[in-house]
Amino acid sequence: MHLAEILDLEPTGVDEWRAQPTSGQGRPDIFGGQVAGQALLAAAQTVDPTHGANSVHCSFLRRGQSTLPLDIRVERTRAGRTYSNRRVEVRQLDKVIFTMLASFHLDEPGAEFDHAMPAGIPDPDDIVEPPDAFRWDPAIEMRSVDTSPPAVRWWGRITGDLPDDANVHRCALLYASDLRAGGAAMMAIGFPVWGEPPPEGLGPERPAPESQGPPSGGTFGSLDHALWFHRAPRADEWFFCDVRPLTVRDSRGLVLGTIFDRAGQHLATFAQEMFLKVEEVD
Repeated sequence: MHLAEILDLEPTGVDEWRAQPTSGQGRPDIFGGQVAGQALLAAAQTVDPTHGANSVHCSFLRRGQSTLPLDIRVERTRAGRTYSNRRVEVRQLDKVIFTMLASFHLDEPGAEFDHAMPAGIPDPDDIVEPPDAFRWDPAIEMRSVDTSPPAVRWWGRITGDLPDDANVHRCALLYASDLRAGGAAMMAIGFPVWGEPPPEGLGPERPAPESQGPPSGGTFGSLDHALWFHRAPRADEWFFCDVRPLTVRDSRGLVLGTIFDRAGQHLATFAQEMFLKVEEVD
């Protein structure tokens, strides 16, 4: 399914929309980045068009069901001259499965300082994916960048053209930021996730090679995801994602990611926390 179809929302009332449930990944639950992207697009439709999203803070409360539509409701919490804020709830069967706090900002040019893109990153055109590489998501083309685990690096772009709507491109980048993000935390404690298909649901048991350490299986999934936009992206053009784990403990893992465009400009920063319940080897 093309991302433009995933982000196609049906108005159902005042500040209310209905979204399609699945991104076509063949999984029984709903990909968190999809719900986040749909929620942000709904929020953006209630804001002055001169205000673009500058940050989102997402909480994943329940596992979404891939066979049910999502009902999205936006609360207009603040409409200021330079900043606007929205609270979004996403429901299935009248139960809240996801919430978002979104901030929108009028462009205010000022003094600048930028975080630099890592040096030595190969251009995406110079990377050849092996013919048997797993396609994580049909909505996005990805090319892996070799790095030392547990870091995760990749180039990506949304397949097909997206409309010339900055809101859609921000939603698309938010969608993409959830792909493989938790993998850095999982690899940090020995899960062999790099290059493997995503687990079904919250994570079935999966054996780990002896060289990978003690974990043999467990359950895992997103708890929350925060992203800050620094520039308006063009998500159907190549962007680079660099993710590193910060801490894994107390059955939770926290990762930090940075996203850059092909010219090396810093597009966004995100942090994601996941629950990670590990079964130990006897």
